[in-house]
Amino acid sequence: MNFNKAGYQSWYDYLGFSASFLCAVHCAVVPLLLAFSTLGALAFLAHPLIEWSFIGIGLVLALLSLWPSYTKHHHRKRPLQLAVSGFLLIVLSRFEVHFLWEAILTPIGALCIAIAHFYNWKYLRHVKHKH
Repeated sequence: MNFNKAGYQSWYDYLGFSASFLCAVHCAVVPLLLAFSTLGALAFLAHPLIEWSFIGIGLVLALLSLWPSYTKHHHRKRPLQLAVSGFLLIVLSRFEVHFLWEAILTPIGALCIAIAHFYNWKYLRHVKHKH
């Protein structure tokens, strides 16, 4: 299998972007579904195990993609800064300050991570096509 330049890492970015985006949608929509509907059977979606699974998958994909891309290919800090900011927002959202605290910070943090993967993917494409 030929892993030229940064080709294999773009798959991590696709997965990372998708997982982070799904996490953001999950964190924004599930509380609304549970609060304003009769879909009480979906309460399992708000289970901490589901939430920590999203966070764990996001962290693993960020580590597999963003750090090697930065150190070996594009050397741009923006994806790392966005990812760190996103994970910090998610960690802050775990503190119960106000009932809206988690509902606001977690989707914003997940979107930051998704955007970090998007920038990383763009930078890797630029490096890959640069001859």
